[in-house]
Amino acid sequence: MDELIADVDTFAEQARRRAATEREAVEWAVDELATAIDERGVEIEPLLEYGRRSRESLPDRHRRAYEAMAAEFDVDPAVYDVYVFAYSELCEELADGDGRSEKNPKGCTNVLVAPSAVDPEPPIDTGSTSRGALVLKNRDIAGWGTRPKSIVEQPPLDDYYGFLTVDTCGTISIFKGVNDQGLVAANTYIDSERDDVDPENQLRNGTVIRIVLEECATVAEARAMLESVPTRHLCGQTLFLADETDAVLLEIDPVAERIAVDDDPVVARTNHFVLSESTETESSTKRRERALSLLEDAERIDRNDLWQFAQDHENGPGDDSICRHPEPETDEPHAFGQLTTASTAVLEGGSPTIEVAMGNPCAADRTRCSFGEEIPTELRTGRRWLDRR
Repeated sequence: MDELIADVDTFAEQARRRAATEREAVEWAVDELATAIDERGVEIEPLLEYGRRSRESLPDRHRRAYEAMAAEFDVDPAVYDVYVFAYSELCEELADGDGRSEKNPKGCTNVLVAPSAVDPEPPIDTGSTSRGALVLKNRDIAGWGTRPKSIVEQPPLDDYYGFLTVDTCGTISIFKGVNDQGLVAANTYIDSERDDVDPENQLRNGTVIRIVLEECATVAEARAMLESVPTRHLCGQTLFLADETDAVLLEIDPVAERIAVDDDPVVARTNHFVLSESTETESSTKRRERALSLLEDAERIDRNDLWQFAQDHENGPGDDSICRHPEPETDEPHAFGQLTTASTAVLEGGSPTIEVAMGNPCAADRTRCSFGEEIPTELRTGRRWLDRR
């Protein structure tokens, strides 16, 4: 019982500290959403019900973190609940006209470069001559204008590993990051969910990645953890994993109850399955084809190559570009009906470090942060995001 109490206090206190750090950005964003909801007459009760049921699938420690953060913010609690658990669904309601084309062409363009394909330049942050795999994630979201980003560092808590990420202020889901053991995880969303699995029993992608970072030290451990969960209870995604010596991409398909493996030296994915059957949107196909054309002639790839890749504007503006910008005059100023690149991260297996740009990588400064080192205040609080916006 004493261990349980310590666990509760530790995770709750960490969440409260984070809430205090990100308060300005979160309260601004939720107030903006509340105004938009009121102006457009959006009925949020169905969204609240979806969020309530989704919370049931969370590990107890994540639920405690959410409750501790929620108690700290001076905002409408119902709107904050939707902000955390049903944001994509809310954007559907707030989008002008019919919203996005092709039933929400979800975002993100990721690249995985195995150690054998990484340019063997001297490492920046260690004295080792080895290089881990590189992972790039362009995080594309709807409603970028009310989704402030910050660098989040969670220290080791009890028996769980600490992690470093860039993600949405005031939320508990993690869609990419590296833990203090050097394990990298990042994903892209795939529209593949089972109709016969209730939200209470469905592990959301942001929950899966956070569990991987908190509980696993290697790619092998992460794969074993995923195999311990019925695949039908997962959501569709491609999951990029890398540690100091290993790298793999997993296509997680709950409908087919299959996890397919791609361990090619260089892998690019957007928002459809390549090794399994998938509903392919035009946006996803165009972005992946463009990604492959940029990568096909490269013998070795380094960080700068990935940053140039992340800034590519072919087929843009709009949903078809790797660096995604809202189309002119679309849902300004918040772009609820358009996908926008909200952050870019480059991570290296075996190195608890993240290179990040807040907002579109073509216009944002790159910052390098390492686990356990001081992170600039403007990045921890979301202030850089607010100022750039």
